[in-house]
Amino acid sequence: MAAVPMSEAKTFEVVQDYYGKVLSTSKDLKTSACTACGKPPQYVLDAIKKVPNAVDEKFYGCGAPLPSGVEGLRVLDLGSGSGRDCYVMSAFVGESGSVVGIDMTDEQLDVARAHVDEYTKTLGYSKPNMSYIKGNIEFLDKAGLKDESFDIIVSNCVVNLSPDKKRVIEEAYRVLAPGGEFYFSDVYCDRRLPAEVQAHEVLFGECIAGALYNEDFKRLVRDAGFTDPRFLTISPIEVTDPELKEIVGEANFYSITYRLFKLPGLLETLCEDYGQYAVYKGTIPGHKHAYWLDDHHRFEKGKPAIVCGNTAAMVGENGMCWLAKHFEVVGDRSTHFGIFGNVPGRTCGTIDA
Repeated sequence: MAAVPMSEAKTFEVVQDYYGKVLSTSKDLKTSACTACGKPPQYVLDAIKKVPNAVDEKFYGCGAPLPSGVEGLRVLDLGSGSGRDCYVMSAFVGESGSVVGIDMTDEQLDVARAHVDEYTKTLGYSKPNMSYIKGNIEFLDKAGLKDESFDIIVSNCVVNLSPDKKRVIEEAYRVLAPGGEFYFSDVYCDRRLPAEVQAHEVLFGECIAGALYNEDFKRLVRDAGFTDPRFLTISPIEVTDPELKEIVGEANFYSITYRLFKLPGLLETLCEDYGQYAVYKGTIPGHKHAYWLDDHHRFEKGKPAIVCGNTAAMVGENGMCWLAKHFEVVGDRSTHFGIFGNVPGRTCGTIDA
């Protein structure tokens, strides 16, 4: 009998059991998928040091999707788990900002909630700016999260665990305010996985069986409204268990941090040239001298950089994007000079994984 992918109900059951009962700490993992990220930048490491040990020990993630320069913003963490990334973002947004974590696993939520008051005192806040709700990331509407109610969404190695990734992406777009961003790390594959791999419970729990083919992912996000997906970092993932390695065969897996901007009316399907340039002000904490927007856009403080229309929008054209206060964008779209870089069909979000 041919294998079939797990049903939605079975998927939820496997995830809740694996992350709530099977895994005690990240040391119990059988692949590098949930620990694939390289060393985070120093400002992130400094923030993690302040996170309670019990929260950090239950952390499972494949990246460091933790943007700085977000003071006063509203942040949502999809699949927040033990809450480590929420705790870090709580520090980054400051007392005037807010952070909400959503997860469906009671054991993880218990850990996250148990240390909020202690951490609030550590940060010197008069009251908590962080809260947690139980729910499914596919159904943010059922969790009571309203349209355009967040400026930043983060997520760390969770979307691959969803049985309905299309709905996750669409819901993320819905709850983001215009100018907001879905900034997240997840696991991707260089091919579509066969049903027998998708149905393997351990590989699913390890964030491997649910990995999307990267090109299918880009199609999904563009259809949802994230017209120009950009990637920031990419790292290979190693399947270390011999039996599991045999099951996945020649498939290659990657941890990729993507940046998806909600900029209605500003993003085009190709990189168009309007003669614009952008100047980074050096105001984002941890990025005093230069700022990486994505894998090939590095803005040096004070140095004008010629950009396409999409990139101009992402760093603050018309003041829409949350990054606008950190950049100066010069020029408008009154004159069109053709495709950016004179390369037909060119986009700035190309990736070969």
